[in-house]
Amino acid sequence: MMTTIYAGLFGGALYATVAIGFNIVFIATGTFNFAQAQYAMLGLWAAWIGLQILHWNLILVIVAGFAVGAVIGFINERLAIRFLPSSSVHGELVTTVGFSVLVVGLAIAAFGDNPQTVNSVITSNDPVTLLGGRVYPYELVMVVVAVVIVLGAEILSRRTLLGMASLATAEDRVAAILKGINVRRLQIGAYMLAGGLLMAVGPFIAPVTYATTGIGDALNIKAFVAMSLGGFGSPKGALIGGMCAGLLEAFVGRYLNSNFQNLALLLLLLTVLMLRPYGLFGERVERAV
Repeated sequence: MMTTIYAGLFGGALYATVAIGFNIVFIATGTFNFAQAQYAMLGLWAAWIGLQILHWNLILVIVAGFAVGAVIGFINERLAIRFLPSSSVHGELVTTVGFSVLVVGLAIAAFGDNPQTVNSVITSNDPVTLLGGRVYPYELVMVVVAVVIVLGAEILSRRTLLGMASLATAEDRVAAILKGINVRRLQIGAYMLAGGLLMAVGPFIAPVTYATTGIGDALNIKAFVAMSLGGFGSPKGALIGGMCAGLLEAFVGRYLNSNFQNLALLLLLLTVLMLRPYGLFGERVERAV
């Protein structure tokens, strides 16, 4: 049982991290970036190139991954968001999916379809026994990394002027502009930060998932489920939602059948949204009519 819990915690940490990327963009812009999980996919390949091919140290790989992810995030915003009409109703649902397809196609052309092994450089690559279950140390490291990212995102969004400006922009874009907030610059920064963050965590994910080009689409769906469970715009909600999704998926796969995992996640999402349409930690929005 503990082995299943460890597997669920790792999956939950992975979904929560991608969901944080969703939330960073959503809080600052009020839009959804459905190319978000592809940054994690590119981070896996960045880890493979940096650690296995070039033999760089971990810090250099993280910094380089963040820089490349930020540049791609800038391109993402320019191509998929910048030219959308202001009256568009969630037009980014189409344009960001298109950017996602473009990224995957380029990744397949560059790296191919075959997964590549990436060894952990901070922990042993051998499993250990902990509390009666078998777990790889780097899986636990990823859980810690996810918690640190969530704490950082919570502090950034709630305790800093930048975070407050992001929340104000998401609440009322016109009022934020009238208050002197540079909405365009904030939007670009959110896409760059979310992209850089997910590419930077590639070395912590790759030892488990390997470097593969096919991981992004499944991550997008499960991370969006995690964000919906926790509540849009809530970093701590993303963590709780991700952990719920990861644990449910692990237990369904272990005790029922892996074919039922996606169905179980959908049923969990529907149940939560029927009881709390704004998510576990989302805030109810009142509108005057």
